[in-house]
Amino acid sequence: MLVNQERPRHGASCSACARPLGSSYVRHVSKQERYCDYDCYRRYQQTAMGMLWPYQSSLEAVTVLAAISSWSLMMQMGALSRSLTEAYLRAHDLLTAEGGDG
Repeated sequence: MLVNQERPRHGASCSACARPLGSSYVRHVSKQERYCDYDCYRRYQQTAMGMLWPYQSSLEAVTVLAAISSWSLMMQMGALSRSLTEAYLRAHDLLTAEGGDG
């Protein structure tokens, strides 16, 4: 929200660059943060998004997501193969035990 002709009551400063706010400033409504102008707000938002999502190109993002999904699939396949191996060994033990008694 752009605030015109209204100084903040308690001499607030810009959330991004710490300069004192003038009679016109930008206020982020949901966060209640104040910025000295729109350019400062935009730079701060781009920096904040860069911290949340550090991948600049879409190729980097796709590579990271592919690696995560491959790792997840590998973990699931590992769990499945362990379960199948355990089931086979239990069945083998049962068949061996029955064959030896009879």
